[in-house]
Amino acid sequence: MGKLCEGFQRLCEEAVKVTVLILTSGTMERHALIEGLFRSLARQTVKPSEVIIATETAGKELAKMANEYLSDANLRTIETGYWNKCWTANKAILESEGDIIFLLEDDLYLAPNFIEEVLDAFKEYPEAGCVYTRCIWVFLEGARSRGGLIGWLAKTLSKLSIHESVLPKMARKINDHLVEVPVFTMSVACKKEALLKAKLYDMRVEEPILGEDYDLALRIRKAGYKIVQTTKAVSYHLTKQVSKGVMKYSKDPVKLMGAYETEVYFIVKNKDALGIVNVFNHAVYRVIEAIAWGIRTRNIKVAFYGIVGSVKGFVKGYLC
Repeated sequence: MGKLCEGFQRLCEEAVKVTVLILTSGTMERHALIEGLFRSLARQTVKPSEVIIATETAGKELAKMANEYLSDANLRTIETGYWNKCWTANKAILESEGDIIFLLEDDLYLAPNFIEEVLDAFKEYPEAGCVYTRCIWVFLEGARSRGGLIGWLAKTLSKLSIHESVLPKMARKINDHLVEVPVFTMSVACKKEALLKAKLYDMRVEEPILGEDYDLALRIRKAGYKIVQTTKAVSYHLTKQVSKGVMKYSKDPVKLMGAYETEVYFIVKNKDALGIVNVFNHAVYRVIEAIAWGIRTRNIKVAFYGIVGSVKGFVKGYLC
């Protein structure tokens, strides 16, 4: 069977290669977050066979930073020169050597046993094509995190979204730490064969891109694989999404149109799995949320572009 992995006696080094793929724009404001991710990777109880940094820019700087923490790893950098999450991720996946590929955002910090627990879950549940993890959002923001009338209203309206209306009904408890789930975000590991069979990320979109991971997950399920979540593998998400959105959309309202167009497109194109009524309600929810963004930013253009993006995404997804 080969030499046993340190700290993970049931998995053989000769049998399974593990790639960690970090997807980032590489811009300067991301560097401190990426360094934290490198630091957490260096502390893993099970080390990956390969680490790939897939970035738009600053490839040499990121490689130098990574080498300070991961000098023993097979480290590679793929610098594309432009930013498209789906295209960049697909290129990195195709060039990877791993049998299991961890797809990680650049703003995560991993618990020391993160990789080990994910590999344990694959061993425990062999039918899984992907293992999703317990991703903890460190900074809770937004109306739903507030109390009072505003918080109640936000939680009530959110029931229109697929996140509240249909996805929870598709989950199935396996045991005290494993749950079969329909989707994942980028704190996940997938078998390369499952990614390839699902035909990787949909590249028929342009930045800003949102919701590409949900679409990939749903297509992996259609390809015949299970997705399970393990509560034993923990990551911490360190970006303040609402604060970031307020700054970004205030500066450039058109970006909300792009984000909502892609997100609604990805949801609606999976209408066969999610239900036409549910995806329509989700588009309505995004329209309402666009108005909320307009109020947050005090810019009517933000609301307008968000509504336009939601409608465009619905039409594109419906015709797909």
